[in-house]
Amino acid sequence: MYEEYYKFRGRPFQLTPDLKFLYPSPGHKRALSYLHYGLEQAEGFVIITGNIGTGKTLLITTLLAELQDQEIATARIAAANVTEDNVLEMAASALKLPYEGKSKAALLRDLELSLRRAQDYLNGVLLIVDEAQELTVGALEELRILSNLESNGRALMQIFLVGQSELRATLRQPNMEHLRQRTIASYQLEPLSVDETKRYIGFRLVAVGWDGEPNFDPDFYGAIHRHTGGVPRKINILMDRVLVYGYLEELREFGAEDVEDVVEELSKEIAGDLGDSTAQASVPSNGSVTGTVTISNTSSSGASRADLEARLARLEAQLQKLVGDAS
Repeated sequence: MYEEYYKFRGRPFQLTPDLKFLYPSPGHKRALSYLHYGLEQAEGFVIITGNIGTGKTLLITTLLAELQDQEIATARIAAANVTEDNVLEMAASALKLPYEGKSKAALLRDLELSLRRAQDYLNGVLLIVDEAQELTVGALEELRILSNLESNGRALMQIFLVGQSELRATLRQPNMEHLRQRTIASYQLEPLSVDETKRYIGFRLVAVGWDGEPNFDPDFYGAIHRHTGGVPRKINILMDRVLVYGYLEELREFGAEDVEDVVEELSKEIAGDLGDSTAQASVPSNGSVTGTVTISNTSSSGASRADLEARLARLEAQLQKLVGDAS
C-alpha cells in the first residue's frame, strides 16, 4: 500500500523481528555487551529483562547472528508453567537428547555426559530461556543446579534468562540468593527516550530507502513518543498506521496533528488502544516447551558480525544526513 506511494523497498515498521531493522540504541548495545561477556566468562547466568515490546527478541536474534562463525550449539526454548519436575526434560529435549521415562538423576547424568563430549568439537553450549518470568522458583533452582556442571573451571552450559520485568521481582526473593550469586551480569531494557525514538524511526525508514520524503516535523516525534511511551513495538504499530493514513490522505508531510488523528482512529477499533494491540502471542499453558538446537548459530539473514557492523555504519551515516545527531 504505502510502500509504493512513498517509494520504500518494504514495510519499515513490521512487527516480525528482522535484523535489517536493528536499531542499536545505547541500552541494546549495553545488553548485547553483557551477553557477549557472559559467553566469554562461561559461568553462571546472564539475565536480560524488559517490558513487553522493548526488543528482547530482536536482541537475541542479533546475538545469534553475531555468533554464526563460532562453533557454539544453541538451544532456545520458550516455557510456561514449567516446574522443577520437568526443567531437565526441557533442557534435554532442546538439546535433542532422549528424556522420556528417565529419572532426574539419570537425566542429569546424561546431560553432563553429552555436554562433556561436546567439548571435543564445540566452543560451547548456550541455553537461552525465553519468557523466563513464567518459570517457578523451583524451576529456576533446577536451572541453577544445571549451571553447576563444569569442567576445568568453565561451565559446560552457559544459561541466559530472558524475560519480562516480573522476573526481577522473583529473583529478589530471599530463597533466590543462590541463583543471584551465580548471576554474572543482568540488564533491564528500558523504553526509548524522545531523541532515541526519533533516531529509531529514522533508522528504520532509512533501511527501506527513505530519502527525506515524506517529511516529519519536530513535534511529530514528540507525539509518537507520548502515545507509545518509547516502547519499540508500540512505535512500530503506530508508525505503520500513520503511514497508511498518510497514503490514504496523500500526505507528503506529517505533523503531531496527524498522529492524534491516527490515535483517535485506533481508539475506536476493536483492539481498543496501543496497549491492547501489543499483546504477545501466547505460550501454551500446559507446561509444554519448544526448542531448537543450532550448531554455529546460522541465522536466517546469513549475516556475520562484520557484515552487520558495516551495514549499521552505512545506515547511521545516511540517518545522520536526514535527521541529524540526536545525542
